[in-house]
Order: sequence, then structure tokens, then C-alpha cells
Amino acid sequence: MYKRCITEQSALRQRQLTAGLLEMMSKEHYDDITVSSFCEQMNIPRKSFYRYFSSKEGALYALLDNAVLDFQGEIFTDDAKATQETLERFFAYWKNQRKLLTALEQNGLFGTLFQRAVSKTISDDLISHKLEAFFHNYPSEYIIMFLSTGLLSMVMQWHQNGYQDSVSRMAAMATHLLSTPMIKFHT
Repeated sequence: MYKRCITEQSALRQRQLTAGLLEMMSKEHYDDITVSSFCEQMNIPRKSFYRYFSSKEGALYALLDNAVLDFQGEIFTDDAKATQETLERFFAYWKNQRKLLTALEQNGLFGTLFQRAVSKTISDDLISHKLEAFFHNYPSEYIIMFLSTGLLSMVMQWHQNGYQDSVSRMAAMATHLLSTPMIKFHT
């Protein structure tokens, strides 16, 4: 895992180190990166690495969790226009994370992003209180898993397709999917 930073200075240093990991992942396979090679590349002693992370996986988790936390939009509203505007910010944010998405794709780590997004959203209780008004009879962790993986699946496919659709079109599709029942029952 990774350490929660108390000071702004330590949080900034941890972010610099995770940015270094991303840079390394852009050039070499994640499985080939070791703590020693990371420390050598970042020109830091191993004890500095372990001040922030308990392992290489901890550094990866910090990188991914920060990416998830950096976008804290309000997706769930009863207003389709407001939802679409938020989803436009969501897709624009992830388009700006192209370097991260490319590194994850090259290293076969999309699934790790999905797992971290769901667990971080649930563990930090980022949106469950916002879900109650919309899904009061269902466990919020299932809804979070469904929505997080669904939206991130759209991001991943969009990334793999070279961002052929505009941010607005992606947001419109996601808004439609979130607000329109997939099955209509006719009596």
C-alpha cells in the first residue's frame, strides 16, 4: 500500500514519485520495473521510496487512486442537462489522462484501474450518500461497481479507438445510458 500524506509537501513528493512511475511505465513494462530500478531512475534512496510506499504495487495504487480522486464530479442528479455537463467534465478529464491510459493499456493494467476506482470510491465513501435518493432499495456498493466500471469501460474503449467521438458525444451517450431504461415493458 501507500502512506497517507499529512503535509502538503509530502503529498507533493508522493505525487512526483508516482509521476516518475508513470514515466517509467511509458517506457518499460511494469513487471520489469523494480523498486531498485525505480529508485535509481528517480535518484532517491530506497528508504525514501519506503517512506511513501510499502511496495511497487503501493506506488501504482497511489497513482491510480490519485487519478480517481482528482475527478470528483457529481454525476447523480435528476437533471439530465446537469448530468451531461458533469459527464463532459468526466470524459474531458480522462482524455487528459491519455498518458496514464496508454501506460495502463501497454502494461495490461486496465483491470487494476477498475478495481482501484471501485474500491477507492467505496472505501472513501465518495458518492454512496448521493445514491440514496436515486437507488434507496439497493446496496450502494453494487451501484458504485456498476456505474464505475460502466463509465470506465466507455473511457477505455474511447481511448482504444483514438478518441474518435467528441467529449460531448461521449457525455451524451453516457447520460442517455444512465437516464433511459434499457428495457421497456409493454402491457
